[in-house]
Amino acid sequence: MSVVDLVVTGIGVVSPWGCEPAKLRLDGEPATGAEESWFDLTAELGARGYKYVPPAARYLLAAARRALADAGPVLAGVPEVRRGLALGTNSGIASVIDAMDETVNGPGADLLSPARAPYFSINTLAGRVAMEHGVKGWNLTLTSPRTAGLEALLAGTRAVRAGRSDLLLAGSAEAPLPVHAPGHERSEAGAAVLVLEPRATAVARGAAGYGACRTVAFFLPPHEAASTAAARTVTAAVARLLGEPAVLPAVIHLVTDPSPVGTALAARLQQLGARLDVVPAGAGTLQPVLHLVHGLARPGTVRLVVTASPDGACAMTLLQPDQPADQKRDFA
Repeated sequence: MSVVDLVVTGIGVVSPWGCEPAKLRLDGEPATGAEESWFDLTAELGARGYKYVPPAARYLLAAARRALADAGPVLAGVPEVRRGLALGTNSGIASVIDAMDETVNGPGADLLSPARAPYFSINTLAGRVAMEHGVKGWNLTLTSPRTAGLEALLAGTRAVRAGRSDLLLAGSAEAPLPVHAPGHERSEAGAAVLVLEPRATAVARGAAGYGACRTVAFFLPPHEAASTAAARTVTAAVARLLGEPAVLPAVIHLVTDPSPVGTALAARLQQLGARLDVVPAGAGTLQPVLHLVHGLARPGTVRLVVTASPDGACAMTLLQPDQPADQKRDFA
């Protein structure tokens, strides 16, 4: 596997927190966006062709369009078979599946909508974007609780470095959980997509990037989260990400909850000298990715975005902006 220096050249966001990456309002409790009043379907995708597309797919399509527009004419130089896509989601189709179950258990499967039926599979969210933008190299959907959005960056970067593609779209998409589902009150809605390409390619086409991202993922067994072994796991993950001696960034966003895993992870990072901005987690994968794109779009400060789920999944992404705060992005 060759070492390819990837840079983020495009960011697209649609969310109830805002749609401009540098101006996202991420303070306080996660917004649900359940009424979808914040999303203008016609403005984002057009008046036709998306009536029966589920909300998460609409959000993802809109964010991908925004990200590719932001990146400039990047697709023109990359054959379709050299494009890849990695998506993280937890509740992207939860309401769709819930409605299908209600139909099957009630009036019967014959009344399932032919237009909605394909979305029984979580992979169709990424597949819909792949069809629209000619992503024919590979596409992958990850569903690890809470961490899947950051893991999409990790998996996608590995695929590019392994030679499977020359362009990566990566991000997260969520839709509100059914009202009766556990965690509905913490539902997330929206999508965030990043365009990543080799730095040499971006320079050759005259694109100014936002910066680089590096991600590590690890697991803390919930029943042993406070153990010495778990502490060593966190320390080793920090060392893999930052090198040794590890110097933690001044800005660290920890998206988590008061579960044993989240509490133990916060304690260990503080023992390593971290000053944490602890962010209440939503029910899905979107919140960490929104903090990631918000950090990249506000250049000048190295940041660390960390997240953990009660199940033990953990991930950290280091953001290294390319530009000083007063430099304007532009394309040749």
